[in-house]
Amino acid sequence: MPLVSVGVPVYNGETYLEQTLSALLDQTFTDFEVVVCDNASTDRTPEIVEKFAAADPRIRSVRNPANIGLARNFNRVFQLSRGRYFRWAMADDLVDATNLEDCVAALEADPGAVLAVPSWDLIDADGEPARGGRELASFTWEADVAVRMQQFVDMVNGASSIAVLAYLSGLVRTEAVWTTDQLGSYPSSDHVLLAQLLLRGRFVEVPRRSLHVRLHEASAGHGIGTGDWAAVHRTFFPGVEPENLLRWRTTRYRRMWDVLERAGSSRSQRVALQAHYARTSARVLLPF
Repeated sequence: MPLVSVGVPVYNGETYLEQTLSALLDQTFTDFEVVVCDNASTDRTPEIVEKFAAADPRIRSVRNPANIGLARNFNRVFQLSRGRYFRWAMADDLVDATNLEDCVAALEADPGAVLAVPSWDLIDADGEPARGGRELASFTWEADVAVRMQQFVDMVNGASSIAVLAYLSGLVRTEAVWTTDQLGSYPSSDHVLLAQLLLRGRFVEVPRRSLHVRLHEASAGHGIGTGDWAAVHRTFFPGVEPENLLRWRTTRYRRMWDVLERAGSSRSQRVALQAHYARTSARVLLPF
């Protein structure tokens, strides 16, 4: 079995998929597989994947007969993985050749870490530098679970919320993801997943930059934060009409509240964390 599994969930990704797969295969670390889960694409995605799979045995190709929604496809590609370590690779992002090598080394050197993320930057649709630059700024996650959970709350409800995009593409211990709820079919479920991982250990940052997160109008989940809730709903629940949009949009707050109930060594610590989350969430006028 490979030491690392890279999962690529994709839907209609023909524009960037060839660049993404080429970059993933061009790694200095070689003990890995790439699992591509095509969510019933209607463009050239299937033929691109099959071309790469035919040329490189490290690629495993799976195609859903129908679109199962964004979160379920992310979870399926994880569930198909076989490595001790796992990372999601967005079908439009790019990585440098040392991406896996650096992150594997970080996790092997630190048994208390559950996730390693490289330094990263933002690129636009044409691959040019985009707004934001390097977002992690050598951030250090504390050993105490309550302290690092407050750090996370400050991140997701503050100016650094876009860093979630990078952390979701970090290398994680597969066994740790199995102990979480994985990704839920609601906006910002990645916040809940990362918070659940933080209950199990620290995140570590790899100083060398090797991840390039692409921002463009066709990104997965585009519509979150724009007010186009119908578009967001279609991303998560294709073909299903919303029954209770308000409850669906606020699910991540209820789930995060539950996670914070398990963070901290005392009841007073946990209540303080929940109060801090409520205050910082209230300052964010658009909840997603």
